[in-house]
Amino acid sequence: MGIWQTCKIGLQLPKKEAVFQLNRVKTMHFLCYIFLLHVLIALPNGIRLIKASFSRGEFGKESLLILFIYPLFIVLFGLLGISILASIGLFLRRIAKRKLVYQLLWKMTVYALTYPVLLYVIFDVLHYTSWLTNLILFSVFLVIFTRMILVYPKIRKKSRLPRT
Repeated sequence: MGIWQTCKIGLQLPKKEAVFQLNRVKTMHFLCYIFLLHVLIALPNGIRLIKASFSRGEFGKESLLILFIYPLFIVLFGLLGISILASIGLFLRRIAKRKLVYQLLWKMTVYALTYPVLLYVIFDVLHYTSWLTNLILFSVFLVIFTRMILVYPKIRKKSRLPRT
């Protein structure tokens, strides 16, 4: 299963078959997928930064910041954001009484972000980003993520039969 197959799974969510295929994705492909999402988020603004730097004639001075520091911050804050969203998944898991561990919720969070990230990039390229856009994208994420959580079975209650 390659990176394109992994992207295909991300686009098929929240279908039940796709949700269960997430466990079969190799770690290397999963990490490449995370990197791909971060590049998609950083690319429009990075291009704007490079264009503005060239127009001022200061690309040599700012190149380290634009080419290395900016992507590093995008990745670090992206991983922090994924962890926070996965924590929201812990809350949703408890409400829905589903058998899920944090590691799987973290992985599910990344894949649930596929459509919101793609939509964000489109809105960013069109220069239409606002708090309302972000709220809508967060709502799209929550709907996909909740539907993915509900695919998993409920926690079985332990029967308390008296021992004889």
